[in-house]
Amino acid sequence: MRDIWEKLKTVMMEEFLEPDDMTVVTEMTKLAEIPNWDSMAAVNLQILINETFHVEIPLDLLQEGAAFADLIGFIREPATIADAMCKLNGRS
Repeated sequence: MRDIWEKLKTVMMEEFLEPDDMTVVTEMTKLAEIPNWDSMAAVNLQILINETFHVEIPLDLLQEGAAFADLIGFIREPATIADAMCKLNGRS
């Protein structure tokens, strides 16, 4: 998990934070806590995750309430993405 987190954090910091930004990012940081987080940032993160980890995470799971720990779980176990989508859509 550390390896995934380190790669994800590096990609995220390079793409979404300015060099002088003092934002502290941990696995528990929610996407909404990233400065200037919006729908375009979600699309960019989706592309970066796909390119870096070869995992397709639907945009619905990259909403403001998602934490990096959630994304790490999806990257580690892509099969959990379908279950998360069902829960999000109110299906078991």
